[in-house]
Amino acid sequence: RGLLPPDMQNLPLKYRVEAKIGAGRRLLGVDFKLVDDMGGAVPHDGKSVGELFVRGNAIISGYFENPGATEQAIDGHGWFGTGDVASIDPRGRLIIRDRSKDLVKSGGEWISSIDLENTAVAHPDVAACAVIGIAHPKWDERPVLVVVPEGERRVTLDDMRQHLSTHFAPWQCPDDIIFVEALPMTATGKVSKLTLRQQFADYVLPDQRNPQTTA
Repeated sequence: RGLLPPDMQNLPLKYRVEAKIGAGRRLLGVDFKLVDDMGGAVPHDGKSVGELFVRGNAIISGYFENPGATEQAIDGHGWFGTGDVASIDPRGRLIIRDRSKDLVKSGGEWISSIDLENTAVAHPDVAACAVIGIAHPKWDERPVLVVVPEGERRVTLDDMRQHLSTHFAPWQCPDDIIFVEALPMTATGKVSKLTLRQQFADYVLPDQRNPQTTA
């Protein structure tokens, strides 16, 4: 209760939980901003998402003896690009939505791999999963769900889409499911999506396997 502002401490449990699931509010001396693909400002309305930039006395101003990395990470006004995609609500609460490199960009819209994974793994036939983007000629990318099954059962794509349907629009749901025995992990114990993207770099989506031909 002490982590919430006084006017939120007596709200129903649902709203108190929602208020606590983010990354918190900014520290004194640290500024946040969100930017879109074109570098424009993204509103702090709790719904709009953009890449998170931070600036402050305790934020790095560059990488040691690496001007190339510094130029990529720090913009012309001294803001450091974190590589996270986030939203900020009107109270200043920060919610990390995904890593920018792990987002699936489909038809000009972002799909959060983390949100899909968190919901998909709640399915009883899924022991672990990861979402990666697969190239698509029309939509740029489409999400594919890589699943470690729970036991011998294999969840179908239709069942998974039904499972996800209460949280996601149809266009946000995966186009296919790939079953694997285990997910590749990094040295820090996280799923290596870089390895998955390399492993399935030549994967063909279902709607591209039998292209229409004309006489």
